[in-house]
Amino acid sequence: MTLGFLNPALLWGLLAAAIPLVIHLFFRRRPKPTPFPAIDFVLRARRQTEQRLRLKKVLLFTARTLLLAAAALAIARPRAERPVAGAVTAGDGPQATVIVLDASASMQYRLGGEPIFTRARADALSALTGLSGEEPAAALVCDGRPPAVAAPSFDKGAVRRVLAEAVVGSGHADLTTCLAAAARALGDAKAQERLGKRIVVVTDLTAAAWRLDVPPPEVPGPKGPVRPRVEVVDAARGAELPNAAVTGLAAEPDPAVGPRGYRLTAAVSGAGGAALKDVPLTLRLGGEARPAIRAFVDVPAGATARKTLSHAFAAGGPATVSVALPADALPLDDERVLTITVPREIRALVVDGAPSPVKYRDEAYFVESALGSPASPVRPVLIDAEALREADLGKFDVVFLLNVRVVSGRGADLKRFVEEGGGLFLSMGDQVDPDSYERELPGLLPLPLHLVKTAAERGQGDARAARLARVDEAHPALTVFTGDAREGLAGARFYRYMLTRPAPKGEAPAVLAAFDDGAPALVEARRGRGRVLLFTSTTDRDWNDWPIRTSFLPAMQRFAAWLSGALEERRDLPTAVGAPRLVKLGEGRSLSALVGPGGRERQGRELEAAGLETTEGGEAFSFTPREPGLWQVKVAERGAERLDPALAFAVVPDPRESDTRRLQPAELTAWLGGEAHARVDGQGTATATQGVPLWTWLLAAAVALLLVEGFLLG
Repeated sequence: MTLGFLNPALLWGLLAAAIPLVIHLFFRRRPKPTPFPAIDFVLRARRQTEQRLRLKKVLLFTARTLLLAAAALAIARPRAERPVAGAVTAGDGPQATVIVLDASASMQYRLGGEPIFTRARADALSALTGLSGEEPAAALVCDGRPPAVAAPSFDKGAVRRVLAEAVVGSGHADLTTCLAAAARALGDAKAQERLGKRIVVVTDLTAAAWRLDVPPPEVPGPKGPVRPRVEVVDAARGAELPNAAVTGLAAEPDPAVGPRGYRLTAAVSGAGGAALKDVPLTLRLGGEARPAIRAFVDVPAGATARKTLSHAFAAGGPATVSVALPADALPLDDERVLTITVPREIRALVVDGAPSPVKYRDEAYFVESALGSPASPVRPVLIDAEALREADLGKFDVVFLLNVRVVSGRGADLKRFVEEGGGLFLSMGDQVDPDSYERELPGLLPLPLHLVKTAAERGQGDARAARLARVDEAHPALTVFTGDAREGLAGARFYRYMLTRPAPKGEAPAVLAAFDDGAPALVEARRGRGRVLLFTSTTDRDWNDWPIRTSFLPAMQRFAAWLSGALEERRDLPTAVGAPRLVKLGEGRSLSALVGPGGRERQGRELEAAGLETTEGGEAFSFTPREPGLWQVKVAERGAERLDPALAFAVVPDPRESDTRRLQPAELTAWLGGEAHARVDGQGTATATQGVPLWTWLLAAAVALLLVEGFLLG
């Protein structure tokens, strides 16, 4: 226990305690004695009385001296101080203080069986307790949200509630930004300009939370910015924080496994420890408890290793996969979830308008081979033009009409099929009569057909043959033909193709590809809820050599997927914790609830408090998740509620929080301006003085001594 003073400069007031002594010495002068026998009797009586009053004078002198000394000490504001472990040392004089509490995901790391955040919160409360009544304070919980803190105030109860009720988050916290917000708050209090400025930061001291490439915090003031005193408390007490984490998970189709095969690549990182060998890695599907795949991975120290796992899904549609490590001290990042859409089976009706016993001369041979390859999700059914009359179009997702002369009276059925969501692919050839198509397929063709153009005769060389000079590589069906893959399209030679007339007024079909003379090669149009794709050449080798080019197979498969709508059945990338997620519900549906990773439903006001915003019409909403894992959407439609697997989305923790490597205290001290402006405790030995004010007792003693003086004078 030590003694400290809030106003040590006022201790000069103790000189006032000498005033009674000076007065006493002044009146102590003795007169020169003159013998006078007549008063000897009186003097003897007085000496007897003085012996009785001497004690009273001594008490009065002592009371006055102590009264003045007590008043002078009370003005200097003394207090009894004792060390408080895990907090910070107070500076000279009263200071306005902002306490910054790190609540990022890495603070969930468990040391000694409890999260670091529990210890950090206790340290922050101890720092608040160590402040005197003349030191205003504020608190800022740094959890990844935009930092907002008011100017320091003397309402310590409110500050204590903020710290006591703080909870650790799952997002990434930028302590550099939070320190800048704290410095601004210190500059907002104009009435506290004469007070010192101090920021207390309680954190685990991980390097990923700091950005040392920007200027350190400064407090704005009337005479310019000033450096605050920054004191950093290490809640980890200098301990290393080794951690293994799944920091990435990606899925790509793997045709080698099957039409619904996927190659899943997991990124496993190690930080703050030694290399890891034979770490178990498990792949799970959906909510199944039993792993689908077990594997092992070696992770170099402080590096990232990648492990690839292949899996063939039993059926198409929405699917959820997760990759997990054994639980460690930071379980938040031991598992990563990913939502994908496995290609569903596409049923295609291929109508062969020019059959031939010679396979490579058959109009549908190359198309059927491309669609029916082992890795393709398309299941083609081949018929001739005559069989189209009896075909049940409702059993198919897309229809390929390849050089078909007539549609056997099914024009109205084909139009209804497309308008209800089906896809129609039309290719030209010597069997096609443009006038017949106009009559039998009214309103379906993207562009009216005109006549056949011969660019070059086969066998006369490729110099005169037409080529695809303009391709819309941004179109979903053609996005794979970029870079080196574009040569597969650019290398095709076209000898003949059908010219088209301009589109009717008010229509604007999309030309996906055109020949070098500007004539359309691929034209797309929407009809109702479906699509029509017109290819103005043939799908056999009569008019071109595209069927033997490498681009033909993926093009036909993607055309089938695009026309059937399966190509749009893809998932967005996972959302990071704290980032907004836009979810489109669709027409006629509304949000009923969100189901979090733990299975708990969030509804109504709880969702509004979590930042949910619904768009006009209620067909979409934006939500900012604060917890990693799989989030499911419960929709209300036609009076019933159900979970829609297609709307489920994955939320992943920020990989920066998995990097638990610690920052060197000397480096942080230098960034903050050196030891004159900062104190960084990297070993957890910081202490503070918790003061018990003594001036109130001194004032009470002064009042008591004043009463004693009055009693003695009486």
